[in-house]
Amino acid sequence: MIRRFLFILLLATAGASSAARAAELTWRFDLPPVANMSFLWGWLGDDFGPFTGEVTSTKVVFIYTTEGDQDAADFYFTFDVPTLSDQTWVHFTGKDLGWSGTGTFKLEFNSTDFNGEIRPGRFGAEMTGGGAFTDSYIELTIDGERADPIYFDGFDEKF
Repeated sequence: MIRRFLFILLLATAGASSAARAAELTWRFDLPPVANMSFLWGWLGDDFGPFTGEVTSTKVVFIYTTEGDQDAADFYFTFDVPTLSDQTWVHFTGKDLGWSGTGTFKLEFNSTDFNGEIRPGRFGAEMTGGGAFTDSYIELTIDGERADPIYFDGFDEKF
């Protein structure tokens, strides 16, 4: 009888843990309209706190327009991907991309090169060269979890 009870308990526990599997989350950074800024984030997550899990895909979309006589080859961008993997740095210049002269330039790619376990802590991005971004962003797809719901209320209750 006890063995049967333990077996049923084991099956119930296994079912509960598979139901609590990680979910697909998205973290998106819309680039500012001007390409002369740097950013620093305290964690990879949302307003409620950090995500846990693994980055499974990175998407970069840039539509970049030079201003005046600015040369697109002078554009510079770097983004520290907050993962515990071999490749944690997205970096390129306009020259690396074959951009030169004035006008509008486009870049779009998806990559799994930056996949890995999300590391806690700060990370950032930097862009220089002037010019303007339109509908440009970096998007990370994550197999993970949002912050524990206990933190969602902001601790506004009076004790």
